[in-house]
Amino acid sequence: MKLSIISGSHRQHSYSAKAAAYLQHLAHSEGFLEADIVDLSVLDFPLWNDGVWSGSEEWSGWRRLADDLKTSDAFVLITPEWHGMATPALKNFLLLCTSAELGHKPVLLASVSASVNGVYPISELRMTGSKNNHACFIPDHLIFRDCETLLSADKAVSDERFHARAKYTVQSLAAYARALGPVREALQQGMKDFPFGM
Repeated sequence: MKLSIISGSHRQHSYSAKAAAYLQHLAHSEGFLEADIVDLSVLDFPLWNDGVWSGSEEWSGWRRLADDLKTSDAFVLITPEWHGMATPALKNFLLLCTSAELGHKPVLLASVSASVNGVYPISELRMTGSKNNHACFIPDHLIFRDCETLLSADKAVSDERFHARAKYTVQSLAAYARALGPVREALQQGMKDFPFGM
C-alpha cells in the first residue's frame, strides 16, 4: 500500500516536516510498502481559483501532484497550530483535492504544537476538511505536543508512550486503508455523479 504524508507548514525545516519524517519511518514498519512526503513549504501552488477546473497553465504542477495522489491508499495531514488554526497551505491543499485524490480514503490528522495545545486545528479539519473531497478521517489523531523536545532526534520521538500510541495509530490507518479499498471501488461512479457534499 502507498501512503502520502502531507506536511502543511509554510516553513522549511519545520517541526511538521520532522513529524512527517518520523511517521514515514514508522509507516514502513507498519504495513505501508511506500510512504511519500509532500512538503507544502517547497511547493508553490497558487491559492485556489477556478483555473484549476479549466486546466490553466498555472495549475500544471498541481495536476502532476494530483495524478500521483490518486495512486495513494491513505493519507496523513500534518499541520502546525498557528493562532489556533490549520495552515492556509493545508486548507488550500484540501480545496484543490477532489474525490479523485481523497475520495473514501482513510486520512490521519496530526497537529504540531510548541506547547500543550494542538487540538484546535484537528477540530477545524474534522469540521470542514472533507466536504467535497470525501476524505475519511479516521477516529484517532496525533498531537505532537512540546514538539521541540518530543521531536529532538532524527526520525524518532523522545516519549515512549507517544511512540507506542503513534505506532498503533499508523497500524489503524493501514487497517482502514485495506478495508476501504473495496468501498472506494464500489463508489467510483457515485463520486462522479455526486462530486459535492451536501
